[in-house]
Amino acid sequence: MEEPRVTSYDNVAYPSFPINYTHPDRLATVATLFGMKPVPVEKCRVLELGCSDGANLLAMAVGLPHSEFVGVDFAGTAIARGRALAAEVGLKNLTLRHLDLLEMAQDYGRFDYIIVHGLYTWVPQPVREQILSICKGSLAPHGIAYVSYNTLPGCYSRLMIREIMLFHNRDFSEPQQQMQQGMTLLKLLANSMEEPEIYTKTLCDEVERMSKRAKEALYHDELAEVFEPIYFRQFMDDARRHDLQFLGEADFFEMLPRGLKPKAKEVLDKISDDIVLSGQYLDFMRGRCFRKTLLCHPDVPLNRVQKPDCVKSYSVSSATKPDSIAPSFEAGAHESFQSGAGAKLTTADPLARALFWYLIERGPERIPFERLVTEVESRAKQSFGFVPKSDRDVRSDLAEFIWMSYSAGLLDLHVHVPPFVVHVSERPLASPLARVEARHGDVVSTLHHRSLKLGDSIQRGLIMLLDGTRDRSALRRDLKELFESGSLALLDENIKPVTDMNAVTKRIDDELDEVLNQIARTALLMG
Repeated sequence: MEEPRVTSYDNVAYPSFPINYTHPDRLATVATLFGMKPVPVEKCRVLELGCSDGANLLAMAVGLPHSEFVGVDFAGTAIARGRALAAEVGLKNLTLRHLDLLEMAQDYGRFDYIIVHGLYTWVPQPVREQILSICKGSLAPHGIAYVSYNTLPGCYSRLMIREIMLFHNRDFSEPQQQMQQGMTLLKLLANSMEEPEIYTKTLCDEVERMSKRAKEALYHDELAEVFEPIYFRQFMDDARRHDLQFLGEADFFEMLPRGLKPKAKEVLDKISDDIVLSGQYLDFMRGRCFRKTLLCHPDVPLNRVQKPDCVKSYSVSSATKPDSIAPSFEAGAHESFQSGAGAKLTTADPLARALFWYLIERGPERIPFERLVTEVESRAKQSFGFVPKSDRDVRSDLAEFIWMSYSAGLLDLHVHVPPFVVHVSERPLASPLARVEARHGDVVSTLHHRSLKLGDSIQRGLIMLLDGTRDRSALRRDLKELFESGSLALLDENIKPVTDMNAVTKRIDDELDEVLNQIARTALLMG
């Protein structure tokens, strides 16, 4: 019997977590904007190639119980971990398979959404061909395939960094040595010149980027056996050979010429009829290093003419951060809001300010457009001095502003509302996946498909206990028992365990309601 093949991912586990821009909601939203009619997210079939331990699919499967999820990966240890976690959670709509992509049938079934994240750049050409063949052969007629990949010209600096680290690591065989030595060398090089130059700044930027990631990501990304970034046009040439057409990008705002000077926009306008060509020149201008491309079958008609009114059929959310901790109610005050991707808006418009503050305070809720209009207009009048003229169409104005903000990456549109609640019931119920994850560590998956690092052991213990059977009295009692048994430890300001149980009890009594309310605002509670 042939021995199972061991991969580098079996030896060093890759960090795995929910990836919000791969969720069917994101893919379906972009597809709908371009005129497609994708299968409803609430009842669909999803395939992920290179799923690792299935953390991305696990979180989807909990939030979409009537959909079906299949994950495939070549690392047997990762698949085993995922299967064990899925069994512990009790998921029946997720299947994880240990399989070599080259041994898969190209027609592997019919899937409405196919996800290929963090794989395409790190496999040789025959596997890339097989990925696109599976996307073609297994995609339902109105299906959407998501493929992410590192791109040129932005990744030339990363190729340079990779070659430097590989040279330095030529005599190191152990993964831990390679990770440590690679970062040590880069830090030395980044700080080697008395007068920094462009080259030094590039090194500093890469050190900063890599320092924010787990060292295991460095090992599997920049230090991987294969790391081949490509140009967008090359990827699309390959996709077209497999009879797939370009639909868009998972981050809609990345398709638009935001931040460009008028002359650059004029150049892109002249070639706008060829969306791939204009996209390639946009990459040249920005030095893009990563794409999250959506593909569909070539016979699917697309409409790329966008109108602000289209937002009226979506729900809206925002993860922007305001510059101030509270809204200013002063007439004509300028307020600023910034997205995680760096987009920033400064405005004095009372309707716009009311919109952002409402979404921030209601977050992570997704608010249907019609409800949003009513709430925002009312708040703008009451708190921000909004006095609309008699002929003003507030509904259309708000739709136009939402579209502009979405196009800039400051707001998100959604076709799906996840099953989380933001109010604490008498017997609160947390996501079953989060409850299991809290038993194993301090990072859990939320119901709006993100990772959340828990603040302290009180929060972690509460999530473990929120199974819908306990009221606050029972939560206090059972949480104290977790600390008394040693299953959890409360740390003091010196990061040492608190041994005085009276102090632990007081903290629980003082903080229980506040922590429950915090949990409710992180998309962990179900109705």
